[in-house]
Amino acid sequence: MKAAMNWMPLVAAVALAMAGCSSGGYYDDRSEAYSQAKSAEPLILPAGSQLYETRDAMPVPKANRPYRKVDDEFTAPRPQPSVAERDYVERRSMGDARWLAVNDPPDVVWPRVVEFGERQRLSVTDRDDMARRLTTPEGVIAVSDGLGATSEVRCEQNASALDGCLNALAGYLNARGQTAMASNLSRREASGAAAARLVGGEGDRALLIDADAEQAWAELSHLLERDFDQPEQQLLDQDAAGGDFQIAYLPLAERHAGMIDRLFSDQTPRRARLNVVPAAEGQARLTVTSVGEPALDDAGVRDLLGRLSSLLR
Repeated sequence: MKAAMNWMPLVAAVALAMAGCSSGGYYDDRSEAYSQAKSAEPLILPAGSQLYETRDAMPVPKANRPYRKVDDEFTAPRPQPSVAERDYVERRSMGDARWLAVNDPPDVVWPRVVEFGERQRLSVTDRDDMARRLTTPEGVIAVSDGLGATSEVRCEQNASALDGCLNALAGYLNARGQTAMASNLSRREASGAAAARLVGGEGDRALLIDADAEQAWAELSHLLERDFDQPEQQLLDQDAAGGDFQIAYLPLAERHAGMIDRLFSDQTPRRARLNVVPAAEGQARLTVTSVGEPALDDAGVRDLLGRLSSLLR
């Protein structure tokens, strides 16, 4: 009896498989049955019954931001990258300049830099809490606003980066700041602020970035080198002096096209030039210019700007 029972699961599985194959496939396709469904008469409660108050079993939470349409179009927002996907301290460079990008605002980072100076027993000749600058005989350590809710930390002497100082600061801030990642994410979500936003309409689309032009270019350089390393999106060249990037990009709609559509569409990534220029005070403007054929159309430009905006969050 025991041996017979051991075979019961296998018999049941075979029976289910045969039932699934009854319509010519492993799974029964009932899409046509649903399309031909008819509405039934509404339920009628028996006499003397009472309708009790009900509530949704899975209520939909209210949105914390108002609905907004841009250019009479609606595009579902892209998921924002988790703060955990980026390091608390990252390196940045532009030309000969080098600094640290810290994933916390200056009012959080500055006290830790002061603490670093005390722990290292630096001979501080001047401490400016308003400007967030520590001056020592060996050099100057300064904390300034970064992109979004981040900070820039520089350690320089005569405008030249001090690598030893930056290395020591990176290690110290990393050790002190690992527990701050979740609180920084909460601050960003509560403020609802975005580091970059899409502006303009067809033929004049751009990305407005809340940072000066050099800062925005350096951040984009880091992000493009990290993420644009695939056949569908590549960083081809960059020019810090001109604020330019040369890229190749295949819009998401064409990457996700069906097999038939792919056979009749050009899957060649579109070449484009990104240019970062100053806008209003403390802001930069990023524009996209298609280069060569096949050209990046307006939908592709919008898609690319949206991708860059999500990377800058």
